[in-house]
Amino acid sequence: MTVLRNCRVLPELTPGFDGDRADIVIEGAKIAEILPTKTVCGGQILDMTGNTVLPGLIEAHVHLDLCGMSTFEENTQSDVYRSMRALKLAQDNLRRGYTTIRDLGDRGNIIIELSKAIRDQYAVGPDILTSGVILTPTEAGNEFFGTMYRECDSPMEYRKAVRRQYQLGADWVKVMITGAVMNPGGEPGRLIVTEDELMEVTKTARLVNRPVAAHCVGTSAIKMAIRCGVRTIEHSTLMDDECIRMYLASGQSFPIPTMGPMHNFLEFPEGKPAHYVEKSKMLYGQMVEALRAARVAGVKMGWGMDAGVYENSHGNGIYEFRARIQDAGFSPLECLIQATRNNAEILQISDSVGTLEPGKQADIAAFRGNPDQDIEALDDVELVMKGGSLIRI
Repeated sequence: MTVLRNCRVLPELTPGFDGDRADIVIEGAKIAEILPTKTVCGGQILDMTGNTVLPGLIEAHVHLDLCGMSTFEENTQSDVYRSMRALKLAQDNLRRGYTTIRDLGDRGNIIIELSKAIRDQYAVGPDILTSGVILTPTEAGNEFFGTMYRECDSPMEYRKAVRRQYQLGADWVKVMITGAVMNPGGEPGRLIVTEDELMEVTKTARLVNRPVAAHCVGTSAIKMAIRCGVRTIEHSTLMDDECIRMYLASGQSFPIPTMGPMHNFLEFPEGKPAHYVEKSKMLYGQMVEALRAARVAGVKMGWGMDAGVYENSHGNGIYEFRARIQDAGFSPLECLIQATRNNAEILQISDSVGTLEPGKQADIAAFRGNPDQDIEALDDVELVMKGGSLIRI
């Protein structure tokens, strides 16, 4: 038995417990009890005085097969080399408190195998939900990401591709439905799939019990994704009032905004491909306005930072948190809820993670100070626990 003594906890993330100081009792891989502080004797006592203790953070949009370097150079590296680097980047996330991450696109499905290796305890790392390669129509600029895309050009090709990813062990299906900022041939707001193609993706994914994530920037594409039952709409950049109303009415489709990449491309344009910077100039202000409106309307949204698409982004979630707080008007507490409870619900894993409750997995992160008041406290990690084990990588 391990006891985290005198934890400062947040009521919003500790349902069923009355108070803001607690002892968290851990037995094996699970949280056994949450009790008033200093009421537990015995076991290994870890004093958390001065620390805020949160459920492990959940990163809903990451690319472990990207590290912010030249994409063309990455395309030439072997699967073995990139797999070893991906493990290191996954561990970087874990050390910073991210006990669950969702990877939404790699070259050659290598992250599916990495996730299996961690699950089978051949390596230490966060739980990784995977999509493997990304499904996309034939599109200008696809070659920019090497083997990260599988091209499909009809409903039947999408059906086959979904079944193939399921067969390989993917947890999610990822599909491109608009152009992308980073794709040199892509127009970010333009639809690139037909509605019958996307409907076939979601229909076939439901058949094999896999949720769908869609790269989606433009307004009409967001609406189509909601109509087709896409679970997570990645980026969801150009939302109008109708998009917001559709999100609120849906109950099954949720935006996962990612502010960090474009914020980074604009803050540090030196050395970035010109199309990264130019597209970000066109889109970032509109994204900020849309997120402010969605926040006011009460749209439930998740948290992701698209880690990997710019340098030093893995584990550096503070950059995304700052953008949401400083630019889009979210409070630190709202962001923490997005990165824990909301993400767990949206990713359909709330039975085991996302809040501190007896019976849930002992995935826990402790930070010195009060990150719900000052998000910079997330840079001061005291403890990370994964499945009841202290992380020392």
